[in-house]
Amino acid sequence: MAESFDGDTVSTCDAPGDVDLPGPRRRPLRRMRSTTRSFTIGEAKGHLTVALTAQGTPAEVMIRMAKQGSTLAGMLDAFSSTLTRGLRQGVPLKVFIGDYVGMRFEPAGLTNDAEIRRASSVMDYAGRRLALDYLPYEERVALNVLNAEERRTKETVDVLGDWVWTDLMGLSMSAAPGVDRRN
Repeated sequence: MAESFDGDTVSTCDAPGDVDLPGPRRRPLRRMRSTTRSFTIGEAKGHLTVALTAQGTPAEVMIRMAKQGSTLAGMLDAFSSTLTRGLRQGVPLKVFIGDYVGMRFEPAGLTNDAEIRRASSVMDYAGRRLALDYLPYEERVALNVLNAEERRTKETVDVLGDWVWTDLMGLSMSAAPGVDRRN
């Protein structure tokens, strides 16, 4: 049996657990490196676990929050399952993050994460955290997800405009007033 995905034909037969199938449909490895981050949003506490492929990209995302059997726990289980299946099907992480950043619902408020001071929902926090950890700077700028230092640098660059250039290390530098560095 074969299935078509974006013009590619992909086999849907089961493969051993240690083998990635070619194309967008991949089975997870039996053993993956993962990170778990504890977080709070307002008064709510939770854990974000991300399992990584051998290349260091997210393969599974799990969010645990609230007590088992609660509505929030059930919705987060469904969210985690959908995100994980989408990643296995080849959906880019930035597509999910673009949908989740900015979502508003409770719990919301201040977080205990130094890089993400405030979240408008659990989805917003998860999207921002995944972006900061796994997306390159250029993609995060397009999604408006920056850490505090990057935000300060971007504000400086935006204020100075043409009077800013980048040194060899990639750090923003400002020119003295009246010096045109564009030539």
